[in-house]
Amino acid sequence: MTVRFEEGDEVVPRTVHDQVNTDGSASPTTLGSGGSDTLPGFFAGKYAMVPLGFSYRQQIVQQAPEDFDWQVLPAPAGADGLTQGVSPQTLSVAEDCPHKKEAAAFLGFLLRPENMVRLALGDWMLPTGSRALADPALHTPEHGWATGTALAAQLRPAPAQTVRGYPEWKDKVATPALQEYYSGAIGLEELRRRLENDGNLVLARYQR
Repeated sequence: MTVRFEEGDEVVPRTVHDQVNTDGSASPTTLGSGGSDTLPGFFAGKYAMVPLGFSYRQQIVQQAPEDFDWQVLPAPAGADGLTQGVSPQTLSVAEDCPHKKEAAAFLGFLLRPENMVRLALGDWMLPTGSRALADPALHTPEHGWATGTALAAQLRPAPAQTVRGYPEWKDKVATPALQEYYSGAIGLEELRRRLENDGNLVLARYQR
């Protein structure tokens, strides 16, 4: 397993770099921000659009000014259409659990379609069950539910999540290198060198 940063991989970083450093369509103050950090600026009209996970709608509903008008947009389509990578989540029972049977029964209860819908509405996230996804409560245009549900069939497990060492590469190599590139501190070739050379050193430790 090796890291490669090829021509197609340059498109998004180069676009962000140019938005910050060339045309000024993106704010440089958001480069180190994540998640809800961008919401105050969004509410104040500083940012016209923010890329956030589906569940952040709850914070917008709860925290936005009363007259704040907003909507959910699907991510731009790429070469594979609207396909998006997600981080899979699992439900499991611990090996040393003294009540395995009861725990498994609870998971069965939780995964009933009607209960998955209730959980989805409470967490502001999409359920994974097809019957739950078909529930009319998740297809209302209010708060962007219908927009998100329409994309559910296009969600795929992100391949990188299965690579041993990926979290360390992301946190210690990719994130700081991209932030420096976006800020203009390093160029594209240095970004490539760090992602590939430094990244492969990290991954090599996990493949011994």
